[in-house]
Amino acid sequence: MGTEHPTFSDLDKSFEHFLNELVKGPIPDNKKKEIEQKLQEALFLIGNEALQANAQTNQNDRLIQIDMNKFNRGNNLFGSTFLKHSAARWASGLALFSAGLLFITIGFILIVTPASPEFEIATIFYFNEYDGLTVMDLFALVIIFMGIFLFIRAFIANDKSH
Repeated sequence: MGTEHPTFSDLDKSFEHFLNELVKGPIPDNKKKEIEQKLQEALFLIGNEALQANAQTNQNDRLIQIDMNKFNRGNNLFGSTFLKHSAARWASGLALFSAGLLFITIGFILIVTPASPEFEIATIFYFNEYDGLTVMDLFALVIIFMGIFLFIRAFIANDKSH
């Protein structure tokens, strides 16, 4: 039980008891000086602990303030570097989105529009005697898948930047 700290009510009672004992009778001068010295030492130690705790808290607050200043300098919403980077991210997202749509459109146009037999190169699989899957159709499918990739990539890249 020696490790428990007394509560403030216990301290108040002890201090009242101490004062009552002091008032009961005359105290010799040497005993007054001894009591006064012990009280000053105790108050000094208490004050010193409070100052050290306060200094530690101030040091922590100062470190937090320094870290917040670094954070604010790097992430200023109205700073020129943030605006440049956000504009560059927006422009690159728009370019990827546009390129994706363009590739998808070109790929579908290549599949849907009839081409001359010389341009279709070779038929890989015949659906009937007049129509089939050609090398040009495969090339158009590759272009469509590239367009889908770029289209999705524009949204994923925009999502990661926030």
